[in-house]
Amino acid sequence: MITSRALTRSASTFWQCWRCSFSTSLAFRNGETGALPILAQLRTDMKEALKAKDRTRLNVLRGILTETTTLEKESKGIKTNKQFYRLLQKRKNASLNAVKDFQAANREDLTEKENEQIGILQGYLDGFVTTSAEEIVGAIQASIQEFEVEGVTPKRDKVRARLYRPGGAFEDKILDEALVAKTINRMVHEVAPSKPSPG
Repeated sequence: MITSRALTRSASTFWQCWRCSFSTSLAFRNGETGALPILAQLRTDMKEALKAKDRTRLNVLRGILTETTTLEKESKGIKTNKQFYRLLQKRKNASLNAVKDFQAANREDLTEKENEQIGILQGYLDGFVTTSAEEIVGAIQASIQEFEVEGVTPKRDKVRARLYRPGGAFEDKILDEALVAKTINRMVHEVAPSKPSPG
């Protein structure tokens, strides 16, 4: 569980730098490609963290940039905001899992450290423009209607594949994957033909 004390401590210096630069020059939007603005921002923030002797934030930023460099060398470079968003989510989830382990071991010191890192990662995640729940529902509904016009019964996997295919509504979109899966399941079930009761 993320403590308010840990998040407050991590946010005190982080948000002063992040919100100012974000509001004036950056908008991490769906599908944006090319040189990602957030990478330049991370390098700037790392310099600020070094000056402020903010070791936790410095370690988080170094870890992110090291991973992006490694992926680039492996020809798996981060080229879209969606890819970078997923990288941040992966690192956040790893820290969340570590918190559970440290709490089970009664390591309050390590728990607090991980919570501070989670707060920093969440700050960057919050800077992205994500697809709203209403947009997700609308895109799924449109996909289901396409199948119905074609005379094909919409199935969960087929609807998902159409949404994520090249040119599809969710291609390169930053969204809540769990919400997408849940919504597809619900909406496909709602339009599925009812099976006749056994006579």
